[in-house]
Amino acid sequence: MYINGMKLENTMKKCKNTKLTETLLMSECHDGFWLYDSTRGMNLAMRAKSESEAFVEALTYYQKRVGDMSYKYKQLEDAATVFVESLGEEFKD
Repeated sequence: MYINGMKLENTMKKCKNTKLTETLLMSECHDGFWLYDSTRGMNLAMRAKSESEAFVEALTYYQKRVGDMSYKYKQLEDAATVFVESLGEEFKD
């Protein structure tokens, strides 16, 4: 039986798992390296060609996520400031 052009028994081979921390697991599988973060409940890297590439994928993901969250925080902070200022002097501080 074949799945995506690969023999089924090849897709079912076990991965070599290395627990990096309490929340990070690096898996070396037949199709590359996978980095799983249990705090996010997701793979940060999938099918990376090397461990280094998996770490770069993870860092790139977190850089983008921090940038997105910083932008959203700034938008929320600006909206809150406008709202508080609209209430008048009696509600400041």
